[in-house]
Amino acid sequence: MNSLDNFLTDIESEEVSQEDREKFEKWLSKILADPEQISSKIEDALKQGMFSEWEKESVNHKFKLGSYYPSVIERCLRQQAYSYLYAEPPSPEELAIFNEGKAIHELVAFALRRSGIISVEGSEVVVDLIFNEEVKLHGRIDDLLLIRLSEESNNFKLFVPLEIKSASVMPDEPWRTHYYQLSTYLLAENYPMGVLLYWIKREGKVKAFPITKDDTMRAVLRERVLELHEALKNGTFPMKEAASNKDYLQCERCSYIDRCNPYLIDSIPKGSKLSVFDLDGTILDTSQRKRTILQELGLPPSAKTTDIHDEETNRKYWQLMDNPNYVELDNLYDQAREKVFSEAKLGRIPVAISSGRRETLLEATKARLANLGVPLFHLILREAGNYETDGKFKTKWSQRLASNYELVEFFDRDAVLSSMIMKTVKERQAKT
Repeated sequence: MNSLDNFLTDIESEEVSQEDREKFEKWLSKILADPEQISSKIEDALKQGMFSEWEKESVNHKFKLGSYYPSVIERCLRQQAYSYLYAEPPSPEELAIFNEGKAIHELVAFALRRSGIISVEGSEVVVDLIFNEEVKLHGRIDDLLLIRLSEESNNFKLFVPLEIKSASVMPDEPWRTHYYQLSTYLLAENYPMGVLLYWIKREGKVKAFPITKDDTMRAVLRERVLELHEALKNGTFPMKEAASNKDYLQCERCSYIDRCNPYLIDSIPKGSKLSVFDLDGTILDTSQRKRTILQELGLPPSAKTTDIHDEETNRKYWQLMDNPNYVELDNLYDQAREKVFSEAKLGRIPVAISSGRRETLLEATKARLANLGVPLFHLILREAGNYETDGKFKTKWSQRLASNYELVEFFDRDAVLSSMIMKTVKERQAKT
């Protein structure tokens, strides 16, 4: 009997009878006829093992009113409330991230111990930052390090909380959610400083950011925790913070996006018929604003933005275009007001979108439209940090609107884009 037979049967070759050998070979033939059952078994075992590890960990995270997690306190308040009240099993991606982070933490702790330079005094150290008799932040420090520093005749030692985070790219500075988390530990135990260690998975790089205790963070954390707590205690929900702050990327990544419905406009009932207008292509003519700004910069009023090659002049041009004081120079395109009224008479609610205007121009644009007598119910402008192309921006927002409303028309200066948007919207609505 060969070594593979010995491994699979786990018995000595001299104990195997001819009958047993034939049974084993017949069984092995069945296995080899469908080897995928073995690879599938390994996949299933890995998935089950990863889930079991998460399940074991989640026992320590059962929600208790008044006790909240430092690791998520910076996230959208509405998302936090849902995560406590409607906790969901992790997605495959979240499960992989959890187990990967746990493995990296164990590796880092092992390496630090082996270094002989730093002593790891404890792992998963429980800490509580108490705000009042009802409310606290309750978490666990990844590792508590002891660092000894010798200076002349003194041999000082310092306990330093270490929080370990894995990431795909190295951040230039600590992520805010991690800063909030570590600040909680420093304030809770009065540690003068801590360290955020980032492990970059693909490159194998590490970087440690020192974080000093900041007493002003106590007020920041307290305000967030109390707002969340009061809502949950009263059986209500805190505001849709991410949507209110135009942080739609956070909304898209949220597990509770369907429950929260961040793209439902408060002033427009769900299910309404909408007509969407490209604001700067079909309603407001910005040419006078552009000419005035070009003249102020000493450029010909007929110049195009592509003609501005000086970096400083180009920066000033866009800075002035984003200045609310110049919005009053915008005028109406011919028949623009009539088109909006016409859609309203058909029972469609007119909404406008602009990829060329930033949120800083929202109030000034509303005021200008009101002065021009254009009854638009809602404006969608480009939020800070959004660098999507014109087409992608409008298409994405049309799909978002279509999740709550019947989008009947999309009026755009680019007829091809308008047609493409309506096609994608109809395909989405047909699926739902």
